[in-house]
Amino acid sequence: MTDLSQIKTFLTSVRCVSDVTPTVRRITFAGGDLELFECIGPDQFLYLLVPPPGRESLTIDQGFTWADYRTMPEEERPVGAYYTVREHRAEAGELDIDVVLHEPRGHGSSWAARAQPGDVAALWGPRKAYAPPEDPAWQLLVGDETGLPAIAAILRDLPDGGRATAVIEVADASEEQPLPSRGDVEIRWLHRDGEEAGRCNLVEEAVAEFVLPDGVGYAWGGGELRTMNVVRRQLRQRGMDRSSLRFVGYWRHSDHADEEPDPDE
Repeated sequence: MTDLSQIKTFLTSVRCVSDVTPTVRRITFAGGDLELFECIGPDQFLYLLVPPPGRESLTIDQGFTWADYRTMPEEERPVGAYYTVREHRAEAGELDIDVVLHEPRGHGSSWAARAQPGDVAALWGPRKAYAPPEDPAWQLLVGDETGLPAIAAILRDLPDGGRATAVIEVADASEEQPLPSRGDVEIRWLHRDGEEAGRCNLVEEAVAEFVLPDGVGYAWGGGELRTMNVVRRQLRQRGMDRSSLRFVGYWRHSDHADEEPDPDE
């Protein structure tokens, strides 16, 4: 378990904003404490902290802790959400996160929808979940729009010839992104085409049809909680060891309010 008291808070600001797809906005941060940021893995995630609603200034500093948060007056508490680091360019002191501009908007997506260069923010982290064995024979990567940044980073970091299959659910073809890799990679895009995110079974069906290759593999997933739980159970039932599986519920559909993370995670 990560010692949460040792996690750092980086103060920074927005350098630029760009739209990657119709619903994915990339926020590039630069300056402040980011020169001290160190990567810990391709799926590293941060908590984005932004000013309280109606405020333009941060109400926290580098010494922020969640214990402090609980004692702050509600109107002083920063708001935000967890996001994966899409890319870190240490030489430029820049860090990208991709935000899904979903409906209804949460604190993070609401802020991202109106973000402008110069807006201040804090980044608490990083942490990670992706931990494959050394030189796995193959990898299976599963996710939706929220897991796509981590999948992209994992594929980018594959060694020459590293074998991986990515199963990615998105709204439609307009949400597909280039996913460069040095590895031997197969990308399977799944389009909801009008079905609601979190209520279709595209990912589960695709994983059920996936033929497990020979050798010791590793499966990682990030996306809607119930979907991640179902896929994990599918792979366990097909003989994969729990140590070779890591599935993270990045969000939970309101229909699945009672769903809890798999106890093995």
